[in-house]
Amino acid sequence: MEQEVSPPRMSRWSQPPEHDDGDWPIDRGRPLGMRLLALLGAFSFVMLGLSSLVPLLHPPQREAPATDTGPTAFAVQG
Repeated sequence: MEQEVSPPRMSRWSQPPEHDDGDWPIDRGRPLGMRLLALLGAFSFVMLGLSSLVPLLHPPQREAPATDTGPTAFAVQG
């Protein structure tokens, strides 16, 4: 009776073995979760930079000069 040889079980993150033909190694990229995390980090970095530039784009608002009509705390009583 012949036994069937099954390929070794690989975990989700392991890459299949590659034969070495003397060529450059093949980069299979990153998992989807890591790609999304990198995209979120890049987006957060851009939004942080934009939010720090927003105050520079708006001109300062001018306030009316305050008029002193009431008694002051430093009035000299004599």
